[in-house]
Amino acid sequence: MKSLKKITKYSYFIILNIIVIFININVFNSVNAGPKNDDLKEIEICCTWGEALDDGILTFKITNVKPVIKHVVKAAFYDWEQKIKQIKFQEADYNEKADITISFGSDNGKVAGQTITNFDSNGFIYSTKIFLAEKAFTKKLTNNLIEYLAKHEIGHALGLGHANFDDSLMSSLVYNINKKIDRCEIEALKEANNWKLVDNSSFPKLSKNKYYVCN
Repeated sequence: MKSLKKITKYSYFIILNIIVIFININVFNSVNAGPKNDDLKEIEICCTWGEALDDGILTFKITNVKPVIKHVVKAAFYDWEQKIKQIKFQEADYNEKADITISFGSDNGKVAGQTITNFDSNGFIYSTKIFLAEKAFTKKLTNNLIEYLAKHEIGHALGLGHANFDDSLMSSLVYNINKKIDRCEIEALKEANNWKLVDNSSFPKLSKNKYYVCN
C-alpha cells in the first residue's frame, strides 16, 4: 500500500481595510527551490496532478455554505474550466469522495483562504482541500472578494504557486482584486500538468520547472 503524505502548502492571513488587502503566506522551501529573477514576471509551479487527472475530470464538493455563496464558488470553477479546455470540473454527489473539497467555516476570523495539498508516494497530487471564510478580522467578505479567493485557491489546488507581480490572480500581495485568469496563469498551469494538458499522456510526469516566466 502506497504511503500518503499530507502537506499544508499555503496559509493566508488577510487583513482587510478600505483599499489594501495583504495576504501573508507560509510556503514550504520546496516550493521556492530553483533560480528566481525578480526582473521577470513569474508564477511558481508547485506541483503536478497524478492519475486523478487522467480522464481530464476533477470532481469537487462545496460544503458548509449558503446557496448564494456556493453559486459564487461554482462560478469560479466554471471560469477556470473555460480557460483550461482540457480540464472539466464535475460536482460530486453528497456521499461521494471529491478530488477538490471546498469548505467554509470559522477560524476566529484569522484565515480567509487556505489550501491543503495531498500527495501520493510519487509526489503527485491526489486530492486537495480548500478552506474559505465568509468573514475575516471581524469584516464580512463581499461576494466579489470570495470569488477572487476561490479562483486564487483553485489555482493552488491545480498546481500553481504565487506570482511575483501584483496584477496577477496568483499574486500573494493584492492591491486591487484581480479576478481575471490571464494567459500567464493558463500557461503556468499547463506547465505544471504538462503530461496531461500538453502531451495528453496517460503516464503522469512531474514538472521539472519551478517557475513559469510570463512573456
